[in-house]
Amino acid sequence: MRFYFVAILTIFLSATVVAQGGTYKTITAAQTDTLIKNHQGLNDLVILDVRTAVEYNAERIDKSRNLDGNSAWFNDSIDKLDKNKIYLVYCGVGGRSPGACTKLIAKNIKTVYNMQGGMSAWKSAGFPTVKTSGTDAYGLSSLIVKIYPNPVVDLSTLEIDGFFEGEVKIEILNALGSLVMSRKMVPGRAITINGRELSPGLYFYRLVLPQNQVKSGRFQVAR
Repeated sequence: MRFYFVAILTIFLSATVVAQGGTYKTITAAQTDTLIKNHQGLNDLVILDVRTAVEYNAERIDKSRNLDGNSAWFNDSIDKLDKNKIYLVYCGVGGRSPGACTKLIAKNIKTVYNMQGGMSAWKSAGFPTVKTSGTDAYGLSSLIVKIYPNPVVDLSTLEIDGFFEGEVKIEILNALGSLVMSRKMVPGRAITINGRELSPGLYFYRLVLPQNQVKSGRFQVAR
């Protein structure tokens, strides 16, 4: 009798832990297509591609967002996700997405779907994909540099929004084109610009990727 009581108690406690921590649901490619169509125009579904940036840019599900599930900054990045939205997660063949789904659930995101078989299953089922055109195989177009407040008066934050596999280089140049700062950083992180160390005027930033792709912009320093 005592043995059965302990066994029943163990099962009950295990079920309680699962309920508190949450779980994700695995669905087929066909069910994924239905899920996407049912949420079109509602802005409540996030399609999360957890492959590398190179894989993502080569071919992906339309309107998906890339966040490498094996990257060192994955946990920090998912902290910024809206926990009230629905997340559909996929990878290449289904090996990486379950781990990413588990991490999302651990961050108290309540509704998470895992697409079984990943991109391979999606393509085999005949569903459409999109590719990055031109030479942007490393995803430069998805990276956005934000400087706030701008103009820089005292201390401002420079942040690279978007996801990229590895480090990128950010360069700050003055109006004459002279380099005044160069830093390597990971997208999703931020650095501080100290306006007290810069003369008032116009400045330019350059975001440089490993293949020497460059995105540039400008900001003001005013005191």
